[in-house]
Amino acid sequence: MKFTVEITRPEKRSNLGYKTIYFTAFKINIIERYSSKGSFNFHHIIVKLRTVEDEIINTKTGAGRIKIEESDFPTYGRLVKALTSYEFRNKLIDRSKTEDEFVNFILSRMAWHYQL
Repeated sequence: MKFTVEITRPEKRSNLGYKTIYFTAFKINIIERYSSKGSFNFHHIIVKLRTVEDEIINTKTGAGRIKIEESDFPTYGRLVKALTSYEFRNKLIDRSKTEDEFVNFILSRMAWHYQL
């Protein structure tokens, strides 16, 4: 499955970070809220599934979003750190493997909440 990962770096003095994963038929928006400005300790991480036309696809329970559990923050943080690393940006490591790990992690957390 082909996809593209877009990372929007947090603005200075902001406690929000954004990532988007684009697929052919849908996209996944990830909103990260940090505990304090300039810190990268996650307060919560929200994931939304959208159509290409930006319509939110609801979960099985009717919610428009899911939250990543706190127990998954260390794994998520490790994957995000790899995506934003110097090595990744300068193509010193295998970019496709790093992106695949991140996307598989997100999809595995979403699989239980959406009807396939």
